[in-house]
Amino acid sequence: MTTFNQWFESNLADYADDIANHGADAGFPHITYYSDTEKLYADFEQEIYDALAYDAESMGYDNIDAMTSEFGRSDMLDDPVQRRCLLVWYMCERTAQEYANEH
Repeated sequence: MTTFNQWFESNLADYADDIANHGADAGFPHITYYSDTEKLYADFEQEIYDALAYDAESMGYDNIDAMTSEFGRSDMLDDPVQRRCLLVWYMCERTAQEYANEH
């Protein structure tokens, strides 16, 4: 897969409404275990950070950290593995909302 959207469509499209409405931390295939989210983060790190930067600026935050500190699971930000997982979940939720709106 070349983009996160393509990966999402191939792997989680059937769950888009549930992820958009209930969050990615509710337990979905491919994003439940750290081994899965670590791989996704490694594959799509730049795309995730581009989305974070765009959203932070669009919402009026000074930076990405200011925005992520207000995430519902901000308790995960202190541990590097958990942080990467949280950012993958953010990208899944963001993509799920876009996908649900389009389909």
